[in-house]
Amino acid sequence: MSEKKPIHLISKDLGIDVKKVIRACNEIGIYAKGASKRLDSKEEEKIKTYFNTGKNVANEVIDINIDSLKTTTNQNEFTIKSTNNKYFPNRLIK
Repeated sequence: MSEKKPIHLISKDLGIDVKKVIRACNEIGIYAKGASKRLDSKEEEKIKTYFNTGKNVANEVIDINIDSLKTTTNQNEFTIKSTNNKYFPNRLIK
């Protein structure tokens, strides 16, 4: 009988987060819901080749166009005007 290995140990060996390994399993057709799911040697090789062939889910990079981000400035400045210095600011006591 072939030895089955849980996903959390496979992810530890690969140095990749467990959630990303589970996502990769589901993407290549291996049903995996949690880190305790055990994979046989063929499925383990599929996962390793998935991360070694450039389809690496763990290192996805998203390009953000910084110029398209809108910058907003708050032009309302609040000034505290006090004519009577006997009151503490933000309090109703004398």
